[in-house]
Amino acid sequence: MAVVIVVSALGIVLDRLLLKEGLPRLDMLIFSNGLTGLFAGGLFFQMAREAKASRALVEERMKTIAELNHHIRNALQVIKFLGGQRSGLDAVQLQLINDSADRIEWALREVLPRYSVGAVPVPGEEGHANVVRPVS
Repeated sequence: MAVVIVVSALGIVLDRLLLKEGLPRLDMLIFSNGLTGLFAGGLFFQMAREAKASRALVEERMKTIAELNHHIRNALQVIKFLGGQRSGLDAVQLQLINDSADRIEWALREVLPRYSVGAVPVPGEEGHANVVRPVS
């Protein structure tokens, strides 16, 4: 809406100034509309460039999140495997390991997918049912 107001105001101001200068109406229209169009095009180009940069930043963040998901799941498999060995661990320590592992899995399964736009689950990859990989 702001763009419409700014471009319209610029066109009106240019028309008034050129009328006061005594330019013929056709020349005034060509000059005023051309200048207004250049301004609107430049404004649109700048906004499109900023939107593209913002999308690229979000895409890069999503790739990072997907990569973190992959590495956390791999590390979690090791923790769960060692926790399942039960050698040298008492019941409280084992329960703490299992609770923590379950909490991490819950976060990766429930919270992370809300932010992984452009990613799809890859079933069965490296023995993990919920690994998320970015779409290529």
